[in-house]
Amino acid sequence: MPKVKAKRHSVSLDMTAMCDVAFLLLTFFMLTAKFRPEEAVTITPPSSISEKPLNTKDGMLMVSVSPEGGVYLATDDQMAREFMLERMANRYGIAVTAEMKKNFMASEIVGYPLGAMRQVLNMKPSEAKALSKGIPIDSANNELSYWVGYAKLSNPELKVAIKGDKESNYKVFADIIGTLQAQNINIFQLVTGPENKPK
Repeated sequence: MPKVKAKRHSVSLDMTAMCDVAFLLLTFFMLTAKFRPEEAVTITPPSSISEKPLNTKDGMLMVSVSPEGGVYLATDDQMAREFMLERMANRYGIAVTAEMKKNFMASEIVGYPLGAMRQVLNMKPSEAKALSKGIPIDSANNELSYWVGYAKLSNPELKVAIKGDKESNYKVFADIIGTLQAQNINIFQLVTGPENKPK
């Protein structure tokens, strides 16, 4: 006598919980993601075979050099940005209003001479970009040393990196390195583009 086969029933899975988890993860990553900071100018760094990533754990102070030789400063440390603004404004006798402070904190880049500071801070960051020609670093007027000094005074653990265009003048790099060494900053990183190791 043949065996009677039991009728198979299809298994049903409730995917509601899985969809909820997927959307929660997606929302989490969207809200916690940090956008790439804006750049004052487009910079194409020279290439190298170094594979060491930038250490941004304690905050980063990025000094950028445009192809024309303009020097720009950016930091991801908000407390250091606020400290730099207060000290530089006090040094040059500029009364900073709440609106000026808001404009400064909204713009991630400093790239103008201090003579234009009052005018730049009264503008929205998108409008002020046109006045960003670079921070003076010549021997007679080295404003970069004050910006860097106040940033390091606010956060001594701040890491310093120099990012320059491959077409930039070497003298500008030498001036920046001299400025950093005058502030007793002898450890800094140079940002380069990736290149394959030779075979």
